Amino acid sequence: MNNVSVVIPILNERPSVLRKLKEKLESYGAEVIIVDDGSKRPYSDSIKHGSNFGYGSAILTGIKQSTRPLILTMDGDNQHRPEDAKNLWEVWKMLGNCDLLIGTRRLKGEKWHRMIGRKILNMIASFIVFKWLQDLNSGMRLFRRDIVLGYAPILCKTYSFTTSLTISMLADNYRVEYFPIQV
Repeated sequence: MNNVSVVIPILNERPSVLRKLKEKLESYGAEVIIVDDGSKRPYSDSIKHGSNFGYGSAILTGIKQSTRPLILTMDGDNQHRPEDAKNLWEVWKMLGNCDLLIGTRRLKGEKWHRMIGRKILNMIASFIVFKWLQDLNSGMRLFRRDIVLGYAPILCKTYSFTTSLTISMLADNYRVEYFPIQV
């Protein structure tokens, strides 16, 4: 993964989990950028936001600091597995000319009202862009750095970052694909 920067936005995550995650991703050859978005006890090996600016802001900070052409985002709360990061990269190479590859989650044990809300959001967004969206707001995704930096001024700085990125890229006819991951 020597052409990938992994950006991990965090807020009050356990240092032991982050150390293991970073070590594993670096063993694959990835550059790992952890952005601490205002934790009470900031993670020592991270870029630090002085206060909580939002999930999207943390991701954009990491993207701007990255040095590689591909960005992979993942959560630092042990929800995403490093093995799935590597799998996304392998699929990316096979696809060839993809612009955004989203890790599609299958959420077991999700509360019914949350599942219905997610499905409604996916249906509305699918209607807007005229393409079925399997998982609009998954935090594990791989994309081209240069494309996303062009969208930086209009992307949401909060949890809607992933939603606004996906809809923007689809509206501009970029190639968006999906691959299943475990959570």
